[in-house]
Amino acid sequence: MVEIRKVKDKDRSHVRTLELFCIREYLESSLQRNWDDLPSELMEQLGVSAKESFDFYRDNGLSYVAMEKDQVVGFLFSQMIQHIHNIDQVLWIENMGVHPDHRRKGVGLKLLRRAALDAKKKGAKAVQSVIMPDSKNAIMLHKKMGFFMDGRKFAFLDLENFK
Repeated sequence: MVEIRKVKDKDRSHVRTLELFCIREYLESSLQRNWDDLPSELMEQLGVSAKESFDFYRDNGLSYVAMEKDQVVGFLFSQMIQHIHNIDQVLWIENMGVHPDHRRKGVGLKLLRRAALDAKKKGAKAVQSVIMPDSKNAIMLHKKMGFFMDGRKFAFLDLENFK
């Protein structure tokens, strides 16, 4: 049974490991870049789980982990943006990832749903997320959730009637 809860400081190392794994997976499969060729300084800055970013997202209260048997199996980092594309109060999904052993089991959907519902309670009118056009699974996940995909890298969800 997967539980979704707000990210805590104690999750930092597990989330960092999972996020870097997901970034590496994307770089090597989609971009055909070798992870080992990246400078170590760049690797330290990659991802939202880097120290300063992690603290910011943890403190803003709209970032989550998916837990199963005390293990982090997924994460979602998001923040409320005051104004994007003529819409006030938008939840911006910065990054999310799910461990490969837990993909296609509803973990990503649970993370997105929790973030959207909590943001709506805080006054969000919409959710916006960046989707890589070659990431079929991410596209399917966002469409399943009801996001509008306009062919670019952005997915948009109107929260007016979202439940």
